[in-house]
Amino acid sequence: MKPFGCRIKTIVLILFVALAIYNCTSKNYLVVHYQLPSETLTVRETQISLIFKDQRVEQAVVTKSAKKALKDFEGNFTLIVASDNQNERLMGAFSLSSMMKTIFKQRFENAGIRVSPETESQPTAVEIILKEFKLDLVKRKWMVQITYQANLLEQNRFVSGQTITGNAERLRVVGSKDAETVIGELITDAVNRLNLDELFQPTRS
Repeated sequence: MKPFGCRIKTIVLILFVALAIYNCTSKNYLVVHYQLPSETLTVRETQISLIFKDQRVEQAVVTKSAKKALKDFEGNFTLIVASDNQNERLMGAFSLSSMMKTIFKQRFENAGIRVSPETESQPTAVEIILKEFKLDLVKRKWMVQITYQANLLEQNRFVSGQTITGNAERLRVVGSKDAETVIGELITDAVNRLNLDELFQPTRS
């Protein structure tokens, strides 16, 4: 019979190997966590239309090196949204465009601004134009970039706008978990940096 200490080491080794195998398991989607901000806004708009346009020049979400590491990834995402009280909601599976539109919808509604269904057109609209989103793997580092423009429209006329650009990196340890983490952190930062008070300011003057 093995000494107690040896048995503990064996169990720990088995758990470590099992965790490594689990993290290395290839899947055709990435899990993205988006954290809603604490909103302290003075905007008075209560209902808007949300328009999302994907105008990326490169439609591929990942580079060749990132694709090789992610293996079966097909460009789809599972979105989890968390609020200040730490409650997490599984929103479902999305393409990049549909995920980003859902995230912005959650951001606006968290600020008390209702987003109308696509079948209901509102005089006030926010247009989100995704210009860049790319995940790369360079020398064992996950690197992700995002650029988007947010435009406020009144009766289909441009009123104000903001352009947000961000990038982040994270060391790849094993599997896709670190890629998921860096994507979630960058999207959270980039989306939450959109200043809604400034965006809607012209409508209050």
